[in-house]
Amino acid sequence: MTVDDVMSSLRGNFPTATNFTSFQSSSSARHSVARLEQPRAQFCVGDTLNVLVEMRDYRGQPKAYGGDFILARIHSPKLQASASGNVTDFRNGSYRVRFTLFWPGEVQVSVLLIHPSEAVQVLWRTAKQNYNKIEYNATFVNGNKTEKSTCGLRLNKTVPLCEYKDEEEGEYFACVQPPTLPCSFLNTMSSYNTPGPSITQEETQLLARKNIGVQIQNNFTTVQVISCSAAANKSTEKCVAGMKSPFPSGYFFANRWTSSFCQTGSFLSEDQINSCLKGKRLHLKGDSTVRQWIEYLERKLKGLTYIKPVEPYLSELAVDDHRNITVRWKNHGHPWITEHSNEVHKSVYISQYLDSLDLGGDGQDIVVLGIGQHFRAFPLEFFIHRLLNIRRAILRLQARSPQTQVFIKLENTREFDSVILRLSDWYGHMQNLAQRKVFGDLKVGLVDAWDKSVAANTFSVHPNEIVVSNEVAVTLSYLCHNL
Repeated sequence: MTVDDVMSSLRGNFPTATNFTSFQSSSSARHSVARLEQPRAQFCVGDTLNVLVEMRDYRGQPKAYGGDFILARIHSPKLQASASGNVTDFRNGSYRVRFTLFWPGEVQVSVLLIHPSEAVQVLWRTAKQNYNKIEYNATFVNGNKTEKSTCGLRLNKTVPLCEYKDEEEGEYFACVQPPTLPCSFLNTMSSYNTPGPSITQEETQLLARKNIGVQIQNNFTTVQVISCSAAANKSTEKCVAGMKSPFPSGYFFANRWTSSFCQTGSFLSEDQINSCLKGKRLHLKGDSTVRQWIEYLERKLKGLTYIKPVEPYLSELAVDDHRNITVRWKNHGHPWITEHSNEVHKSVYISQYLDSLDLGGDGQDIVVLGIGQHFRAFPLEFFIHRLLNIRRAILRLQARSPQTQVFIKLENTREFDSVILRLSDWYGHMQNLAQRKVFGDLKVGLVDAWDKSVAANTFSVHPNEIVVSNEVAVTLSYLCHNL
């Protein structure tokens, strides 16, 4: 599998160039409408609910092409129940959103236009081969001497550069050579936003906060769902690594996630979590959305002692000596988007980390990998290249330690007021599709954080505890079938 292979598989999700004439001709959630494809007085649990979306522009004219970025969910607030919808783009300005009706009761439908197709085209154009939306302030240190410089994934080679290459895996970044200190004395980096790509005033309007995540009006109110069969939606298979994870992959009910394709346990209580994790070593590697797992477990489990980190933002550790539980988080390697000074030599690439893991060989090691948010500001090909390196490292890990279970946590959604040209959820969506392609045939467990955060309507880079606790619970369902 190559970068080109993955890009080719995703091509149907890339926007098609159209002639953008004015903001008024772009898709408008306020002028568009969602309607039931086959209205009925009531539906059964297990039925499919199809909602048709007819997109119009700001003049009220029907759109003739697709490419809008839509996220949808059904929900019953009183039941603390929700699930995501699967969107099909007919490429003619209309869409079908397919929902599975997982629970009985009064169900509301919410369809959000995250970005009109015209905005998606801007995001795609400004992402391709653009490595300079984020750059880095660097310090080079030798004893009491410190010099500063600029770093990036791609820099202008007309100035002398310090180039940092991993020849074996093709990883690369560079810094402008400091005045006197050697390149080997690179110590810390912190990121900053560059002015970024140039876009027009109307393109800026497309990406304005008020035009992101706007609800498309329904021509119906709610849907009534009743239980027609006791066996509806009951999964019978145990959750095992390598299972194909559909979308949607499950639903919330009473704030507990139930998988649509395998048996998930209720690993939300302290006793259940402790019973499953007893004797286990949990290795979390990735960004701060994976770090949330160790923070959640430390709050939840009274016997788990959080060890104050020696390297903030780089590594965290929590242990329960009585139950022999170890939970360790480490950040992934460059790029790391942060205003904090990040010690470069202590941030290793995930592939290198996996190769260095000294595992016990007793089947008690669990590896959870979660990356993406720090890659959104860079071209999709760069992210895919990193994923392929991780894929090969997972295969090497599984060859030497077949009993070690590996999980991939997909990205979750984030705030609508993020710096959209760098961090839009459309970038996260494309990166999640890439992860499904790269890891889809491996014997790994997929934790669909995207599905959960869309269902829960938590547009936050750090989702609330309902989402995080259920991410952990789904993972434990793969590990402990008998609890």
